[in-house]
Amino acid sequence: MTMTKLLSVSILALLLMGFYAAPLQAQDAMQGSGMDMKNMKSQMEQMTAQMEQIQALMKDSMAKMAAADAAMKSHMETEQASMKGQMELQQAIVNYLQTMTDHMQTMKKNKGIMDDQKK
Repeated sequence: MTMTKLLSVSILALLLMGFYAAPLQAQDAMQGSGMDMKNMKSQMEQMTAQMEQIQALMKDSMAKMAAADAAMKSHMETEQASMKGQMELQQAIVNYLQTMTDHMQTMKKNKGIMDDQKK
């Protein structure tokens, strides 16, 4: 999300530079070369079109970032559920092995008792 904010601030800065620099350039050109209002109007329309294009790109970029964030969240939740399932399986195996060990020890004790009784 920080990357998106950085991108937004950079684009805004470029727009402001272009927006404030263009009137100064237009004034200089008007004074220096006798630029008429028609040319200024076409420059303003061009700048407006560029701003709209940049805004569309930003909206598209933001939508893609939101989709990527949602996909990452979903992936992380799936990974977490998978790890939980693996831990539960491992715990079940440990419990089974402990039960088998206890059973084997009980059988060994009972065999020892039976051997003692035979003697």
